[in-house]
Amino acid sequence: MIKHGKILVPTDFSPQSDEALRRACVLAKLLDASVHLLHVIEPPVYIDADLMLMTPIDAFTEIQHQSATKQLAKQAKSVDTPIETHLEDATSSAALAICDFAKTASADLIIIGRHGKKGFLEHLVIGSTAERVVRDAPCSVLVVMPHGILSES
Repeated sequence: MIKHGKILVPTDFSPQSDEALRRACVLAKLLDASVHLLHVIEPPVYIDADLMLMTPIDAFTEIQHQSATKQLAKQAKSVDTPIETHLEDATSSAALAICDFAKTASADLIIIGRHGKKGFLEHLVIGSTAERVVRDAPCSVLVVMPHGILSES
C-alpha cells in the first residue's frame, strides 16, 4: 500500500480536514511515511463590475495566498508529526487539482475529510470534492466521515 512513503491530506481548514490530518499522522507513524498537507485555491469567480465593486483580482489572490499559507502552517503545527505543506492554484476544480498533485507527488494514499449530509439536489448537481477525489484519484483514498454522521438515524 505504501510504496513511496507519501500520504496526502487535502485541507479546506475545516474540522473534517483536522480529523483527516490526525488520522494521517497516526498512519504515517505506523507505516514510516511522510505527510503532505495540501490546500487548493480554486479560481476566482468573476462578477460583472456593474453589479459589485471588488478588490482587483491580483490583490485578492495575493490575500488568499497569504491567508492560506498562515492557515497551513497553523494546521501543520497542530499535530506532533513533521508535515510538508503545499499550496496549489486550481485551474478548474479542487478535486482535479488534488488528484493531479497526488499523481505528480507519487502519493500512495489520500486521506480526505467529508462534510456532512447535503440536500439531494445539491448533492446531485454539485457532488462533493471527496467523492470526485475517490472517483479520479491515482491512488487509494481514505474518506474520514464527519463526527456523528453514523449515529444519525
